[in-house]
Amino acid sequence: MIIGHRGAPNFAKENTIESFEKAIAIGVDMIEFDVRRTNDPLFIVHHDESIQNRPLQALSYPTIREMVQQRGFSIPTVEEVLRFTQGKVKLDVELKEEGYEKEIVELLLKYFEEDQFVITSFKEISLKTIKDRYPDIKVGLLLGKFRAPLWTRISELFYMKRCKKARADVLVAHWTWLRFGFLERAQRHGKSVFVWTVNDEKMMGSLFQERRVDAIITDRPDLALSLRKRLPPSFGGDEIHHPHRSS
Repeated sequence: MIIGHRGAPNFAKENTIESFEKAIAIGVDMIEFDVRRTNDPLFIVHHDESIQNRPLQALSYPTIREMVQQRGFSIPTVEEVLRFTQGKVKLDVELKEEGYEKEIVELLLKYFEEDQFVITSFKEISLKTIKDRYPDIKVGLLLGKFRAPLWTRISELFYMKRCKKARADVLVAHWTWLRFGFLERAQRHGKSVFVWTVNDEKMMGSLFQERRVDAIITDRPDLALSLRKRLPPSFGGDEIHHPHRSS
């Protein structure tokens, strides 16, 4: 599958209705977006935890909307995104914070069937909370938190232990994890693998031929779709191309 990272950010501002509209128009299989909560409280679609150095959790949605309108874009609510995408595309919903798992699941289920979305997070407690209450909903553990404190990065080395604790169905790994037997171990434990954020053309070509990878998350969904259409239906390429710099 090809998952548009925050929509199609090479065409429109990420995590906006315009970005999601473009991703759907070019034919992605899923779109990925980030969820945060304001102090109203409302659930909004935004990656960073603050705007102009002001935490989103301390701001109301009208205040946030006014702040970003001055910068030429808008931040949609989660419900606006769900209404817009319903029946058009599947979703990869990343929870950036803990504490509102049930509310997000119930909101998703108003618009989508259980098999039409996956909920992902770096926080295994959030995933376990969802899985304990909604066992049929697919959840994915994100791996590759490079800017986290050292102890957090060390804990990621024990990813299968964390995956078990989270009851995760999917390992959502940064592309740098595709070495040292990662794919073999995921396959052995029966876990699907999504890879983020894949923007390098050669790496895309390799991953399309790697049967142990189920999806790529990319800022360049148009390129990924073009490459997938041109590639022969062959599998089994185990060599993953690693560019010298991060994508």
